[in-house]
Amino acid sequence: MVRQAHHEVSRLFDMPIAHRHSAAVSALALTGSEAALEIGCGHGVAVRLVLERLTSGTITALDRSQKMIDAVEAGNEAALASGRLVTRAVALEEADFGGAVFDAIFAVNVDLNLRLGTRWPVMLKNLLRPGGRIVLAFDPPPDSRKGHAFAAKSLDRLAAAGFTATLLPAHGKVTIIRTE
Repeated sequence: MVRQAHHEVSRLFDMPIAHRHSAAVSALALTGSEAALEIGCGHGVAVRLVLERLTSGTITALDRSQKMIDAVEAGNEAALASGRLVTRAVALEEADFGGAVFDAIFAVNVDLNLRLGTRWPVMLKNLLRPGGRIVLAFDPPPDSRKGHAFAAKSLDRLAAAGFTATLLPAHGKVTIIRTE
């Protein structure tokens, strides 16, 4: 099992970075010393990009799948050992962060609207440090209007929770929403 995870991680580092990941991490505008949370980290592509930008900050990688968390851990042993990376195999709505707050919270291709309805903006607000920001990136399937639906629902729900959210200028077909 360890050998398989190592092989998957080796392939991951050889793969080109998808535009949705680089656009999301760019929109975070990290300064290097912040605490970030990724919801639905998958194989850890965005985690790797965030770690490259952090100097003294941390990233918490959250995913419901233990297999995905194992993949993130297998490729980032040094960051785990130093405490720059924390991983959690749990759904957002079940996670207990022990009072921790984050400067930046982001999700790539995770439509929180589908699973959490109207609850997610308040959940994130409770995890966000004052002055922090949220970035949501969504890369819809080709020839789909799902990006528009995602943006409309997300913007409405963020506004209802008291956020000022902006749909950023087009990043190809990737929808990027950022709160201030």
